[in-house]
Amino acid sequence: MRFRVLGTVEAGDGAPVALGDRQRAVLAALLARAGEVVSFDRLVDLVWGERPPANPHAALHSQVSRLRRALGYDGLVTRPPGYLLQAGPGEVDALRFDALVAEARRQDDPAAAAALLGEALALWRGPAYAEFADAEIARLEAIRLDEARLEAVEARAAALLDCGRAAEALPALEAFTTEHPLRERARALLMRALYALGRHADALRNYQAYRRRLAEDLGLEPSAAMAALELEILRHDVAPQALPVVLHAPPVAAQAPPAAGHAGRAGPPLSALRARYAADANGRTIAYATLGEGPPLVALPGWVSAIDVIASGRDPRSSLLQRLVAHVRLTLYDRYGTGLSRGPVHDFSLEPSVAELAAVVERTGGPVSLLAMSQAGPVALAFAARHPELVERLVMFGTYASGPAVFTHTELNAMLVRMIRTHWGIGSRLMADLYRPGGSDAAARHMAGVLKDSADRETAAGYLEAIYDIDVADLLPEIAAPALVLHYTGDRVIPFAGGRHLAAELPDAHLIALDGPYHLPDAAHLDRVTDAIAGFLTEGR
Repeated sequence: MRFRVLGTVEAGDGAPVALGDRQRAVLAALLARAGEVVSFDRLVDLVWGERPPANPHAALHSQVSRLRRALGYDGLVTRPPGYLLQAGPGEVDALRFDALVAEARRQDDPAAAAALLGEALALWRGPAYAEFADAEIARLEAIRLDEARLEAVEARAAALLDCGRAAEALPALEAFTTEHPLRERARALLMRALYALGRHADALRNYQAYRRRLAEDLGLEPSAAMAALELEILRHDVAPQALPVVLHAPPVAAQAPPAAGHAGRAGPPLSALRARYAADANGRTIAYATLGEGPPLVALPGWVSAIDVIASGRDPRSSLLQRLVAHVRLTLYDRYGTGLSRGPVHDFSLEPSVAELAAVVERTGGPVSLLAMSQAGPVALAFAARHPELVERLVMFGTYASGPAVFTHTELNAMLVRMIRTHWGIGSRLMADLYRPGGSDAAARHMAGVLKDSADRETAAGYLEAIYDIDVADLLPEIAAPALVLHYTGDRVIPFAGGRHLAAELPDAHLIALDGPYHLPDAAHLDRVTDAIAGFLTEGR
């Protein structure tokens, strides 16, 4: 018996076996968890959702019995407390795909790797678990497989370039970057393929097209590694070897030359960030990383963020942080439960977040300046009020002091939390549109990927729910540190009133109002924002 999930869910050695909707749902749920025992209760929840039958176990038993008769397959077995589908790579196309990709990763010969990856990609007939991809039945496995396919396409192109077959790689890369215009690794491979074929001008035009698209859709600049590749092409000094054929590789390269900062200053690329770990007062392990030289600046994490995602250049803050690292000694960290600070979160309130910041500041040697963007404002303000001796200056971008005063639409707040918790893919795209209104589908997919790569849905929902209730407005008059407040007037995530309130209530604050509907720094404003922050942090030094 063959099972196919790399497209619509099908079973059969030749023509697909005719199955009812419930039977196909049961099959999809078991295939997405092949080799695992899925309990009766879990299967009922997956298949019937919020409308279970009057006798759930009897109804499930009936559907499984019908499925067994239709398939004539003895690998679907009862195993307390539920059912188990026993199947391997020879029977399930997704498992065969994984096995071929793993074999390609082990190859030293790029031609052999390209052949294996080509065989793996030929198994695909459409989006994984197509009709169940947005349902709890198979959502997580569908996301994993679809991302693995994109990485396999890029890895195959890299292997083809490695063995001198740029002409063969080019058509697929052109189609792929048209469909996925914001995937940096694919764009870099396309530039390398064009360069290898002597089309240097086309390679440079592709870089400029990518730069414009990145700015328009995400408000970002190309990463330091991409800028370095452009410079190599201009100098006709591109390394002959493409990217190694590995999955989950950095977007362009693990290291890159120093990145050019604003006004000619150069700083190390964010890709040079290396995580270290510190324990906070609650015993939770927090990942942090430091880069650059100059006045110490700790950048607090966003709602959900990750050091490795920031280092890749994909995070909405990446371009500003890349600029700032030319002026400061920058420290980033991941809040507990997100990014590299993984662990179960039981308390999403303000106090554990302040304890995390305290642990990181202690590791830097303090005192430091703090950069709080988006939801991080209350954490920075609470820390500054409690530890004035450790905070030199505050930079507050697109943030606030009082959740109840800023997030007044309680029904919308509850809907967003519910959407993140139950439909992480849809919820993250909705949040992406709030961050940058009117973006393309590719931009929404990019932002959704950034959010999902930074935290799981339960953690994201928990932190989001806590944001709405945190209020430190009464601490503002006690904060002695000078503050620079920057806020977009059309911000739809945290309204401009949040920044205006900070500027009015902090004893020593200056407000810069930025025009636009954005939440985080737009590429068009990076010069102004970088100059303002760098000047503020180095004032009097």
